[in-house]
Amino acid sequence: MLKNLIFDWGGVLSVSQHDEAVKRFSELGLPNAETYFVEGQNWGGIFGQVESGEISISDFLEKVSVLCGRPITFEEIAYAWWGFFHHLSPGMLQQLEEWKKEGYRLYILTNNNPFMMSYINGDQFAPEGRPFRTYFDKVYVSCEIGLAKPDKAIYEYVLKDGGMKAEETIFADDRKQNLTGAAEAGMQTYFVADAENWISDFKTKRLKK
Repeated sequence: MLKNLIFDWGGVLSVSQHDEAVKRFSELGLPNAETYFVEGQNWGGIFGQVESGEISISDFLEKVSVLCGRPITFEEIAYAWWGFFHHLSPGMLQQLEEWKKEGYRLYILTNNNPFMMSYINGDQFAPEGRPFRTYFDKVYVSCEIGLAKPDKAIYEYVLKDGGMKAEETIFADDRKQNLTGAAEAGMQTYFVADAENWISDFKTKRLKK
């Protein structure tokens, strides 16, 4: 019986807009910005390194400033990265509340960075007047853990930290490579093919077994 629902952020809980983010990074002066953000793949270069916690915020800002040819601030990068967010998946807030009432424990597991998380976890991102993070039992972020999907170790970390049994846990992601490690850790998995319209299928095929 499933008790724990773990969701990725972009492409699952939220609908992404890839081109807007690339445009914002290009406007910062980042050459060939599109090469760092390939759709359907985890980010490369220093962008992947800051998400996995391999480099610090200050080191990242120093490196991206060199690439852009001018000093880049935390706020500028946060604004550019937030360009990936378009809107929450339709019906998401109401569904999260329903799942909570039904007794499920809810989590986010995201490959993400301090810049994007400053919005996601901040009080300023409060749909329906309620900070988004408060819908979840806990938010797990790669840059804070020092591990990243699809490494099996990050799923094992989440299971242990949350006191969850793998067989009672399902993980939903829009990147198939990120489901591999979750399955290796013993979790059930669900591939989100369309962030605009997946909740009904998920409920019918995975929660009503």
